[in-house]
Amino acid sequence: MLGWLASRLGWVPGSLVEEGGRHHGRAKAGKLEVSLQLDPVPDLGAPGLGGITVETADGMTVSLDRAQGGLAAHRRTRDGQQSSWVVLGASRGEAGILGEGIRQALLRDPTYGPAVRCAGKMLS
Repeated sequence: MLGWLASRLGWVPGSLVEEGGRHHGRAKAGKLEVSLQLDPVPDLGAPGLGGITVETADGMTVSLDRAQGGLAAHRRTRDGQQSSWVVLGASRGEAGILGEGIRQALLRDPTYGPAVRCAGKMLS
């Protein structure tokens, strides 16, 4: 997932460092740095991606996470306003799961090769 984001957004990835089961690192986005973090989720019930959160420099966040009955989406604006909703039918074991959707998109997408190369750089 991080390799795909890096390749699509033009980031130059650095290596990820493992500490206590989590991985972190940085990527270059022009003159800016992007902080990257992978946290294990031990109680997923099924292997795969538990969720993703993207936070901007000005404090806006968007999160997509596995949830009962669907995919939980949460948005917080830089002024603190929050909104949440559930995308029904997008939970693990159903046809619209997040990880499977991303995997399928990458298999049919010409960005798969660049995504794998970026991921390889992060793991070197």
